[in-house]
Amino acid sequence: MPPQRFHLVALGCPKARVEAETTLAALLARGARPVDDPARADVVVVHTCAFIEDARRESIDTLLELAAARRRGRRPRLVAAGCLPQRYGAALLDLLPEIDALVGCNDLPHLLEAALGPERLLLSPRPDPAERRPQPSVPSQLPHVRYLKLAEGCSRRCAFCAIPAIRGPARSRPAASLLEEARRRLDDGAVELVLVAQDVSRYGADRPGDRVGPPLLRLLERLARLDGLRWLRLLYLYPDRLDDDFLRGLRDLPPVLPYFDLPLQHVTDRMLRRMRRGTRRRTIDALLDRIRTTFPEPTLRTSLIVGHPGETEADFRELRRFVREAGFDRIGLFRYSDEEGTPAFDDPDKVPAAVAWRRFRVLRAEARRAMRERQRRLRGRVVEVLVDGPAPESPLLRVGRTAAQAPEIDGLTYLVGGLPPPGRFVAARITRTSDSDLVADLRLP
Repeated sequence: MPPQRFHLVALGCPKARVEAETTLAALLARGARPVDDPARADVVVVHTCAFIEDARRESIDTLLELAAARRRGRRPRLVAAGCLPQRYGAALLDLLPEIDALVGCNDLPHLLEAALGPERLLLSPRPDPAERRPQPSVPSQLPHVRYLKLAEGCSRRCAFCAIPAIRGPARSRPAASLLEEARRRLDDGAVELVLVAQDVSRYGADRPGDRVGPPLLRLLERLARLDGLRWLRLLYLYPDRLDDDFLRGLRDLPPVLPYFDLPLQHVTDRMLRRMRRGTRRRTIDALLDRIRTTFPEPTLRTSLIVGHPGETEADFRELRRFVREAGFDRIGLFRYSDEEGTPAFDDPDKVPAAVAWRRFRVLRAEARRAMRERQRRLRGRVVEVLVDGPAPESPLLRVGRTAAQAPEIDGLTYLVGGLPPPGRFVAARITRTSDSDLVADLRLP
């Protein structure tokens, strides 16, 4: 018999959320009921993240908090799933004996087995993550916004990244399976689909004869024809091979938002080589120019790393200048995390921790100023907003997002002057801005 009650926790990136929503659907199909309070559950499943030190710490702290809470009440079975078990295997049980079972990435059969039985270690060295069949899924947050995972793993070998070692090389999912999943999401009420993978731009390029760009564009053309789809958003587009044909193809597909999430990580040639990013500064600058030429009002987002081994003060000054002048709307910052098994881990030219922290704080302040300035330009404009629901602060206030705000990562638009239902598109005038959030008035003249 399946557990009667379960509590599910999803940590990390949107790709992990896709796995958690698949788990949710599978447990519901077995007759289990979700509960908000883990103390009332028969099993607690935590989808963990192990990408960087902060993510590992959050995962471990969450597991320990759940283990401590159950000592004060009933004792639900505690299952750790995803990246943390896949990366550390049985050693995790020695570190955290409170865990009852470990399951790796994309291993739904073992995850269900772990939730039901007494086994502790259910790890496959390479679970089949291709997901060739459409995956069942239940929204864990907003039913009108759903994620679609295009591929698993990554074939890049960036010097700082452990993802290829954890999740293996890139493996694209079949287009037919993705289209069927998308239809199901839209039939269930979704109006926005968010496409995710470790490198969305390389979808299909792992197959013989294909190259970066055309397979993704073909998939987008088919997705764009689906009934009910209003917004189609792409996350994690690497900048090295987004050519003019690809950009023009995106422009000619109305549901595809002009939202470009470009994880640059750095901008000086020497650091791009050091990080093994496969691109150069002039390529980055040329791409930004082409995007702005092709799209009248694109949203540009990036992520940057400070303190990577070999980064000099000159590199940092150039990075700071880039943040100030490049005109990005959204900037995510990370302090370098030393990951065992990566090339950078063995690099002796480490940046002292105190220096990395100083650079991070300086660049964070620079990024916030740049984003505030970009947001300030929106004041007075009437924009389309997708309503997400009640505001966290008050049920008497609604929040939503503009096309320039990806779910969970880009801030919210607070709506005043009305209480429209979740999932509806409304027009509102922006009256106030910050570095991330907006305030917009529904009472248009």
